[in-house]
Amino acid sequence: MTGLTLRELQVARLVREGLTDREIAEKLFITRRTAEWHLKQIFNKLGVNSRSQVAAWVAHEQAVGSTAESSDEHRQNLPIQLTTFVGRGQELVEVQRLLATNRLVTLTAVGGAGKTRLALEVAARVQNSYPDGTWFVDLTPVKDGHLISRALGLAIGVHERPRQAMAETLVQHLSGRHLLLVIDNCEHVIEDCAGLVANIHRSCPGITMLATSREPLRVSGETVLRVPLLSIPDAAASIDLQELSGCEAVALFLDRALLAAPNFEMSIDNAPAVAELCRRLDGIPLAIELAAARAGLMSPDQMLERLHNRFGLLTAGSRNSPTRHRTLQSALDWSHDLLSDKERTLFRRLSVFGGGFSLEAIEAVCSGDDLESGAITGLLGSLVDKSLVIASGEVSAPIRFRMLETVQQYGHERLADSNELEPLRRRHCEFFVALAEEAVPNLMGREQKAWHQRLAQDVGNLRSALEWSDPHEPEANLRLSTALTDFWHIHGLVQEGDDWFRKALAGYAIRNELRARALEQAGLVSYWRDDIEPASARWHECLDIYRELGGRDGIGRGLRWVGGLTEWQGDLEGGHKCYDDGLAIAREAGDSRSIAHILRSLGRMAMITGDHEQARTYIEESLSFSERLGDQRPICWALGYLGLNATDYGDFAAARAYLEGALTVARAFDFTAGVATPLMYFAALAAAQSRAIRALRLAGASRALAESVGGRPMRLTKPVVERWLDKSRQELGPKRSAACEEEGRAMTRERAIEYALASSTTP
Repeated sequence: MTGLTLRELQVARLVREGLTDREIAEKLFITRRTAEWHLKQIFNKLGVNSRSQVAAWVAHEQAVGSTAESSDEHRQNLPIQLTTFVGRGQELVEVQRLLATNRLVTLTAVGGAGKTRLALEVAARVQNSYPDGTWFVDLTPVKDGHLISRALGLAIGVHERPRQAMAETLVQHLSGRHLLLVIDNCEHVIEDCAGLVANIHRSCPGITMLATSREPLRVSGETVLRVPLLSIPDAAASIDLQELSGCEAVALFLDRALLAAPNFEMSIDNAPAVAELCRRLDGIPLAIELAAARAGLMSPDQMLERLHNRFGLLTAGSRNSPTRHRTLQSALDWSHDLLSDKERTLFRRLSVFGGGFSLEAIEAVCSGDDLESGAITGLLGSLVDKSLVIASGEVSAPIRFRMLETVQQYGHERLADSNELEPLRRRHCEFFVALAEEAVPNLMGREQKAWHQRLAQDVGNLRSALEWSDPHEPEANLRLSTALTDFWHIHGLVQEGDDWFRKALAGYAIRNELRARALEQAGLVSYWRDDIEPASARWHECLDIYRELGGRDGIGRGLRWVGGLTEWQGDLEGGHKCYDDGLAIAREAGDSRSIAHILRSLGRMAMITGDHEQARTYIEESLSFSERLGDQRPICWALGYLGLNATDYGDFAAARAYLEGALTVARAFDFTAGVATPLMYFAALAAAQSRAIRALRLAGASRALAESVGGRPMRLTKPVVERWLDKSRQELGPKRSAACEEEGRAMTRERAIEYALASSTTP
């Protein structure tokens, strides 16, 4: 038994007739590339390596009657496939494995995911395992569930008997036979189909059934396999044409594009657009095939530009395809029309989310008078079963949900049609503003890592809420921008944070406490970016508003920020006065966070002026406050200051210990900007130890890391650091110094950390 498919047998017979690949392609109405692929499959299955050996095999098989039409084609009715089957190697193996041990396997997935094509390919490969044949029945035309048994009977040649129900006749015919029954598209008659399948499964032990449906049949003995979408290119990977061609989604696009445009070729110029197109289409085979069909009319870049209207773009399906597969719109219409009214309501409302979403968010945003919160869980489970929503989650973590971009855009259009879009976006914004504000105290406490991760999961929703609230709810927009300041910093998104603050502050001009607090945080973002002019404007306005309002706590915080600004501008005496005044107010108010910040700043100023003992006293007290609060960032900064201070007065062993501690905290917290600062202090330590090459490499690595997250190396400790780095530059000279810094800039974050820690212990 060779396991050749019907199409492969046709190719083999034409090889024996002496036809070339081009002539075979023309004869079978396939591309030459497809003919070559089939011939390669034949070589592999027969274990041969020449066309003459294939011809000899066909001659032998025909002599003994093994491949005669009466033997092959009367035992199966699988439709001939006119295009190449691409990818799915793992799924092919898995489905065949399941069929070997299970008599009922159902393939489920969203519409257009390739369930039918996968089922047919598997059936063709395993047909020789079933003595009574392999039979395919498409239930798409069946509108009445009572007619399913007739559709199955018609497919396998079973006729009605007088005074006997067709279902009973069918079961009697199948009893005692050993065959594979492929039942395609069960979803629209799911209840009746499940009943008949259960009866066959129970009464006919020799029958194996492979079903395709957008949801499970839910009958006893059913094994469900969710068909994954095609693999898509990694967005972070560099473009490599060979690797890209091996990606399933790209391989399918290229294969089908050649059918539409025989001269189409992926090049280094259009490869990025091809990759992005496959990613944006979620690896959905139908969507990719419809896009590839446009290859004769537009370039991949042009397709990508028009993808915002993907349902208008992807309409070039084959006239031979089922109606639901001729456009992407009709494929999703088919799924949508099968939903109940409440399922449709929830489905379209879920499209308001950006990225993933939690059950808590769904219940808060999507429920209403016509959709009770208590019904959400059941409806959501149904949408997951129907492959319109994807559920995922790690062990012991709450399950999260998402929609494919294509499915979400379809749902969003339905939401806009329902006149619910604006009310839903408002509720969505309110929920995520509340979540971000709930996170604020936790982002600076002992649970800060977990809360940062929680916000990171919803970054798409947070951005969506910012986008909507910018023109619609300026107050909510400013509240959300303010609440996310620490999130932007930790995750290296300070440039994005600054952009949102500029919009939010421009849209909300009321001089109240909300604006003052926003100006505090916006100034801090400018400070992280080493951008002095907006920082100065923001912090001075912040202090002015707090003085207008007359609240002592606010004035104390304003003095804290203006003190940093004054120090930044080189006026150490003016900065010291602001810090002293702010510290007195903070101690009076019991504001531990402000106390820790100001003490750390005073310690930094003492270090810069050479008073190392006073600097250590200030910074150690600051560290004590931060440790009681459990806030990792100020702990990291204080340890870094202590390390730099110890370097400056020559206690290199203490400096190493402090800096290793700072780097460990930043690394554990996954804080790239936090890693950059102790790396720069390690550079100063290496310079102080006359290890110039290490010093300048670490300085380069620090600068590159800071720039990668939109920041700059901290200006306020620059006098101390640069004094030591200048020493190393003098030792090496300009050319070699620049080369060492470039070597450091080329390091990854982990490599730079390992290099710093090695340099702290190696003589």
